Amino acid sequence: MSSLRAWIAVYAAAALAIGVGVGALNLPRLSRLEAHGASAQARVTSTDCGNHGRVAYDLRVGEQTYAGSGNAGFRTPACDRLKPGDPIVVRYLVADPAQSLPGNIDDRLWNEWVSVLLAALGLPLVGVVIARRWLRGSAGSRAG
Repeated sequence: MSSLRAWIAVYAAAALAIGVGVGALNLPRLSRLEAHGASAQARVTSTDCGNHGRVAYDLRVGEQTYAGSGNAGFRTPACDRLKPGDPIVVRYLVADPAQSLPGNIDDRLWNEWVSVLLAALGLPLVGVVIARRWLRGSAGSRAG
């Protein structure tokens, strides 16, 4: 029984480490945009559909214009359907309009949470299964 507890502890520690590590990549930025951002219309300046559907745009806030980029989707038309001059909705930080992303921020945030949870719960499980099989194989070869 203590072996099972040990494997559960290893799994939990790995899940926590992966969740925190992967979550730190995008969740803070997306959460700030969701909580302290505003939506506005921007104009596409260029597309690079071969690079994860990348869309560059200009966002005008007050008298200032900010250049931004991000991947299309999340209620923004697909990259191959956009061309320079097309309007798109972006979300920007009110306190720092240079920080922005195209599309619906709630959809982006939901997608990120799902990705973090899948990585945090799935990767350690695969690791634990592989480690247990390897350890069983090593023990069997030493016994024979």
